[in-house]
Amino acid sequence: MNALIPANQRRVQAREAFFQSGQVPPGLIDEAILNSWHRCATNSKSASDQVAFDTVTSTRLSELLQCNRVLLEAAASPMERLSRTVTGAGYAVLLTDRLGHALTAYSSGGTSADLMHKAFRQGVLLSEDSVGTTAMSCAVSEGRPVAVSGVEHFLNANRIFNCAAAPVFDPAGRIMGAIDITREHPMVQGSALSLVQQCAKTIERQLMGMLAPYILVNLGWGLPERDASEDMLLALGEDGQILGMSPRAREVIGLEADKGLVYFSDLFDLRFEALVDSLRKPENPLSVEAFSGLSFSLKAADRNNENLYRSPIPQPVPLSRPEPEPEVDFGDASVNARAATALKALARQMPVLVLGDTGTGKEVMARTLHERSGYAAGEFVAINCAAIPESLIEGELFGHAEGAFTGARRGGSNGKIAQAHKGTLFLDEIGDMPLALQSRLLRVIESREVTRLGEQSTKRFDFQLVCATHRNLSEAVQNGEFREDLYYRVKGITVELPRLSERPDLKAFIQEQCRQVTHGRALSDNALHLMMDYPWPGNVRELRHALAHADVMADPDSLLLPEHLPSEILAQGRPDEQDRGPSMVGSWRTVEREAIEQALACENGNVQAAANRLGMSRATLYRRLKAQRSV
Repeated sequence: MNALIPANQRRVQAREAFFQSGQVPPGLIDEAILNSWHRCATNSKSASDQVAFDTVTSTRLSELLQCNRVLLEAAASPMERLSRTVTGAGYAVLLTDRLGHALTAYSSGGTSADLMHKAFRQGVLLSEDSVGTTAMSCAVSEGRPVAVSGVEHFLNANRIFNCAAAPVFDPAGRIMGAIDITREHPMVQGSALSLVQQCAKTIERQLMGMLAPYILVNLGWGLPERDASEDMLLALGEDGQILGMSPRAREVIGLEADKGLVYFSDLFDLRFEALVDSLRKPENPLSVEAFSGLSFSLKAADRNNENLYRSPIPQPVPLSRPEPEPEVDFGDASVNARAATALKALARQMPVLVLGDTGTGKEVMARTLHERSGYAAGEFVAINCAAIPESLIEGELFGHAEGAFTGARRGGSNGKIAQAHKGTLFLDEIGDMPLALQSRLLRVIESREVTRLGEQSTKRFDFQLVCATHRNLSEAVQNGEFREDLYYRVKGITVELPRLSERPDLKAFIQEQCRQVTHGRALSDNALHLMMDYPWPGNVRELRHALAHADVMADPDSLLLPEHLPSEILAQGRPDEQDRGPSMVGSWRTVEREAIEQALACENGNVQAAANRLGMSRATLYRRLKAQRSV
């Protein structure tokens, strides 16, 4: 019956019903739009809210363009062709990332609306949180093409827009962004959706080609060559690895996104070598059966592919998508290599486990990985599993509804996992997570679905996982203190950070840390030698504190001398008087005496203040003074 009602009238009825009762009769509006309305209402948006369409800073825009450089390269030509096709019909064309940032915009040229000019600019954030319901946000949320016209926008201010958008998937099955066309006057939805969907498919094919596959294969239904579909593509490596699949191929084969390393022979009842041999022949496409029981035809997407006419050569396995280059320097070649490996793991959606003693820089490593990863545009959300009381950590991680427990936050909380959506979740000291909570965390990691405390419904989130611990998790598993299944789920790629004293380039590292902490000051040779001989039980954290201490103790613009260092470093460097010659003992006593005298002079003889300045207790300073006077 609803189909007989004019489209715009159905939209008006749906809007009136929603804002009056929160419910909409079925068939009046696309479910994707209704879901967006519910999210906007839940997030306390009002239909009367105004939209600023502000742009991000130039620095942030540069970061976004760098993070999305692969998508931009693949989309450049298809978007230009789409713009030439639709500009004459009054459409503006837009490419956004998965968070809603406008990466590329083509103006329609014929619009007079100021709001259109403000919205279609590079760097504008067009997410649902910022501007309410849009075709782009619906397409990304639902993973399918969506059209939103006039009153279907949640905010009244956006009613002039009539838009259609389609998501763009990467070869691993993840949404990278969306293509959108928008104009002021009503559009023919079917035509607009077809245009954006075709543009998205072209971009996805470009992304497949950028993997540099050994061969691209078209998948079809049945034997005749005309049945091979341009929508169903497989990108295969030289060893038969599935480098990527088009969304349609992934759907019909039944392979979920981010399944890790998968080979052709894992999906089809045929050896990869036999496939290559068959595709070299110009006859009809090859018939093959998937292990799901479905039968398909396969043919080379490019008959002129030279790779078909040479034997596969084993080589390093290509990645499922171009990786970020680890342009980082931790001051240690081995640590840099581990960082590069960790970035490769994150590019494949594998978790990373950072191991190291307290103070070795585990969180610094995690933050650096986040900033160089494909999820850099999202938030880096850190939670210390050892610092939060056991009774509160579940609510912190998963969120809670209002009144879910005594002390629950008014209005509830979405939790850290929700906050990390499209970003990085960093679980520091995961080895200290309560055992009872580990099973629930395991389910969340595997399903990416979270149920808040006090609620029944679940929500799905997309995040990359980095964990860290100083504990030996393997021993913890044997002792029954850590779940074995969770251990194997979080250890994906392990990055072990060395103790500070074990670094092969300790001298250069100390000097670089000194420049960072003191804003360019330098250590004297004696002070540097003392620091190199010190065992640094607190690792990098203790080193930075020691340098900050020296920076405070020293006069401005002077070298940092031994007497400026904390007392424990001086004490560690002092030779045993029974084993050293008298000249060595005397030199250390001289250094110590001068440091004490300088501190007392600076504090006008105030012993307590001088002790604080030297980083020792008042009793220790009195003891040192007594020892000096007895010599």
